[in-house]
Amino acid sequence: MLMVIVHTVCSLLSYAAFLVGFVSGVLFLIQERQLKRKHMGVLFRRLPALGTLDRWNLLAIGIGFALLTIGLVCGVWGSHRLLGVWWRWDPKELLAVALWGSYLVLWVVRARATLRGRKVALLSILGFTLVLFTFLGVSRWLPTWHAYL
Repeated sequence: MLMVIVHTVCSLLSYAAFLVGFVSGVLFLIQERQLKRKHMGVLFRRLPALGTLDRWNLLAIGIGFALLTIGLVCGVWGSHRLLGVWWRWDPKELLAVALWGSYLVLWVVRARATLRGRKVALLSILGFTLVLFTFLGVSRWLPTWHAYL
């Protein structure tokens, strides 16, 4: 039972961290647009510098990825202990693994400085759409054992 609790808490916290990455990505794009247009509005003075937003994005992705990894491992282990099966080919399980893989790629290319700035911000926004679909969409449109919303 403890594994299920850890699985649930870590999964939800990872989604929250990915939300921070999404927000920092959106703010990065707003700040960058203001700089390119040389139109320093009210938001320009209130938003952090581009480098700071980029670092927040990397940190949020790293924390979210670590928490999602723990959540997935505890979910698989808890499923085995409670139900006797490691994997059920549930759509939510499949999408969670796809989410894990996409954030792994995003984190690795960002950490290695292969991508930075605008592209990472856009990928963070795109990645969060997968988070939303994994969290909310699957329960509504696909048959799943994880139907809780």
